[in-house]
Amino acid sequence: MEKKVNIDGNGNIVIHEVDGSNIVINPDNSAELRKLIIDFGTELKKLPIEVLNMIEKKQDINSEVVGGANIYLTTTAVLHQIREYREIRFGLTITNLTKENRYFNQPTFQVSPKFDLKDGIEHDTFVMIPEGNVNFPIKLEYGEPKSLSYQLMPGFIDMCRELLEKDKNAYIQAFVSTTVGELYESKKLTMKKLMENLKWIEQ
Repeated sequence: MEKKVNIDGNGNIVIHEVDGSNIVINPDNSAELRKLIIDFGTELKKLPIEVLNMIEKKQDINSEVVGGANIYLTTTAVLHQIREYREIRFGLTITNLTKENRYFNQPTFQVSPKFDLKDGIEHDTFVMIPEGNVNFPIKLEYGEPKSLSYQLMPGFIDMCRELLEKDKNAYIQAFVSTTVGELYESKKLTMKKLMENLKWIEQ
């Protein structure tokens, strides 16, 4: 599930996703570079040394943060060697980029296309209950992250698999609002990537 990251011939940082898509980061764009650092977080140490050197050289620590929040949706693996079982979960990290405290409401999730429920009912927006004792709204100070973990039950995974069979571009996306009326979204996580990660975990 690890991303492959390298520098291309144009001097850009390229993130190769599991589903075959690429994300190109212009190292001269402070906002893009900051988002890369936030998204990778503690996993920065796994990046190639030439990429780390470029980030250190190119980052502008004096650049102004416009504000807002960063919402990062990914998949995480839980491996229990002693109990000999593996499972996949959603990981969602909310980082407050506004230079004021913000209170973030419970995230909502949206899928495309819609889930087919019983009796011909379709629905695309829902909430998931994170693990642990999490009380919303969550107060975050400037620059403070909050990571949430969501266990994926077999029935939910089956529904996601059905969406992929219906539409090869099917995806899920997270939305988080604040108590002062701001709304932020994560990038889309494709069902193809979810299933590929699930297959990797089950091997």
